[in-house]
Amino acid sequence: MFSPACPDAVTRRPLPLTVRLRRVPADADRGITTTEYALCILTAAAFAGIMFAIAKSQAVNDAFTGIVINALGNGF
Repeated sequence: MFSPACPDAVTRRPLPLTVRLRRVPADADRGITTTEYALCILTAAAFAGIMFAIAKSQAVNDAFTGIVINALGNGF
């Protein structure tokens, strides 16, 4: 890997990890917030799907029906 612009490129050693980490730009994690929002939206959608499935079950339907009938039967 010889480059005329940098004749000692063949003999150059890689920089230590600590030096490379210091060279990471400050805005390197700009997409992290967007990813967090996307994961929160996916989690909320999955939770809503689970809650919808539970609410559509016969046991929950019977419980709500019993509550309404009990409330209406007590003089309302």
